[in-house]
Amino acid sequence: MRILQLCLKPPYPKIDGGCVAIASMTETILLAGHEVKMLCMSTHKHPFNTAKIPTDIFQKTRMEAIVINTRIKPFAAFLNLFSDTSYNVERFYSEKFERRLIQILQESEFDIIHLESVFCTPYIDVIRRYSNAKVVVRAHNIEFRIWEQLASGEKNPIKKWYLNLLALRLKQYELNVLNEVDGIISITMDDAIELKTLGVRMVIDTIPIGMQLTDIEVKPVKTEPLHLYHLGAMDWKPNVEGVQWFIDTIWPELSQEFPDIKCSLAGRGMPPTLLSRSADNLSIEGEVSSVSEFISNKNVAIIPLLSGSGLRVKIVEALAFGKVVITTSLGATGIPFEDGKNMLIANTPEEFIAQVRKLENSPYLIESIGKEARELAINEFDLTTLSSKLTYFYANL
Repeated sequence: MRILQLCLKPPYPKIDGGCVAIASMTETILLAGHEVKMLCMSTHKHPFNTAKIPTDIFQKTRMEAIVINTRIKPFAAFLNLFSDTSYNVERFYSEKFERRLIQILQESEFDIIHLESVFCTPYIDVIRRYSNAKVVVRAHNIEFRIWEQLASGEKNPIKKWYLNLLALRLKQYELNVLNEVDGIISITMDDAIELKTLGVRMVIDTIPIGMQLTDIEVKPVKTEPLHLYHLGAMDWKPNVEGVQWFIDTIWPELSQEFPDIKCSLAGRGMPPTLLSRSADNLSIEGEVSSVSEFISNKNVAIIPLLSGSGLRVKIVEALAFGKVVITTSLGATGIPFEDGKNMLIANTPEEFIAQVRKLENSPYLIESIGKEARELAINEFDLTTLSSKLTYFYANL
């Protein structure tokens, strides 16, 4: 099949979960033997850098990018208050991007046009005008749910009102536009079920984020001492919210009960307010150059998510590396885990501390849970299996 993949950001380098998710889909499509052309947006957060793209991927996808400005513009945001459109989506429309898309559609024919997230859907009308291809949206998350959750946790009444407005408009747009496409790929079964419940009538299949697991080197895990870590994009609000919760409500108790425990938190866009909290056994830093090097001497991944939707890429990554993962029930969405066997679930500070206490008292669990975590990743997130499922979905639209 000939597939045009439209992306809201370049997938390489894989600097955050969204990039990993897009790259995973590209690699899945190529592994299935399909022909891929990629057009992506180059933004201030995710600039297009050919030096960071694997040569074979760059050549096979004929990858190119159009620079667009997705920054929040106060005046534009203010004017948007007097419309009924979603400002979240509006920021991703660009006339320049549309012109290049039209050129590509005029030059080549495609069987599938694959949109990475609802934020690429403003181009559906022009796609329909210039192509007869089936249009597929990959729903990375149920986007409006993230804004609803952020609004529910906001204390400032003005910010709370504005976040609720953004969530409402995004919900209206998201549910409408998903009924205009030919098929939807959700990353989790939970999201697929919820979309159906919300009234989305289009064909939906669930294909999680996959990885080339043979490329991930699993090193022996030290069972002592405990060294917790969190690695995630800190320009994503749910990550900031979760890390703040951990530092404020969990770490003080942990460090007091276990004076030798260490914790390292890192991620691109780490807010200065969090960087300033680094002290003693709590290390907080910004972007790291190598994921494998950063996590090599650490044995427990913490993903304290309180809001968000979809599959958490960093959990899949930690499982693939054979790490023990402690996360919330929300964080574990989309992963067929067994609490205590291949992951640990903690929804309150008390539960979080209890799970760490369990590992402290029984260090052998770090190795046994880590092995089961790797096995879970192999069974559920291997690219080879997912590529066959993707081909079947495309062929039956």
